[in-house]
Amino acid sequence: MTSIKFISGGMIIVFAVFGCSFFTPATFANSAASRLLLAAKFEPPNDGAPGGRSDSGSRPGCPQSTQPFTALVPATNLGKTIAEHPTFWLYIPYQSGAVELVLKDENTKNTVYKTRFQVTKGQGIVSLRLPETAPPLESGKKYRWQFYFFCNPASESDYLVVDGVVMRESVNSTLKSQLERATPQQRIDLYAANGYWYDTLTELAQQRLANPQDVKLVTQWADLLRHPFVRLENLVDEPVVPCCTARD
Repeated sequence: MTSIKFISGGMIIVFAVFGCSFFTPATFANSAASRLLLAAKFEPPNDGAPGGRSDSGSRPGCPQSTQPFTALVPATNLGKTIAEHPTFWLYIPYQSGAVELVLKDENTKNTVYKTRFQVTKGQGIVSLRLPETAPPLESGKKYRWQFYFFCNPASESDYLVVDGVVMRESVNSTLKSQLERATPQQRIDLYAANGYWYDTLTELAQQRLANPQDVKLVTQWADLLRHPFVRLENLVDEPVVPCCTARD
């Protein structure tokens, strides 16, 4: 098991990321290189990122489910990305419904984007990428996302809600060069080694969809969700389903 050390508030958290091999600039081109231990800084706010990544509360219009409505984010509720328009991942416990995304500047609390999309192929893990028409996330800024799931389209009062924070960082020239010539597996490794949660999860999920019988990808997915830093082991066996289209 390969591990990464995440440094947070003076504490070093060993993050064993789904059995991947990692590459320094000197060894990146050699896919047979020995697995390395790399240190990657993960810097959440000193007081953490307030929020709730799951909602299992009872609502009159929401039937009882075995799994809660859940955002796939670390247990800290904060994750980094290099993408101007990142992809968010949710577990939807129902076959159908509507999801609303509200994205706010974490400092000013101003809403920067809002959209709604229909879920017609749940139950499972779904994704929503911010469309190109949405304002791009600015480097160095934190944004609070809120996802509302409306169980009953006829009632706006019957909903579940999850929220957390995404922080965008710019890619340095070395990492940019590595990513440009990386294979899909190497991209997963590089994103993970640099602490980019949203990019790691998205690349891994997309590879799983493209290669559903790949045992290594299945194992990597399970190891990521089960890690103590993430603690989403209850979603390991849930299917990743194609979804969704945002309404601008």
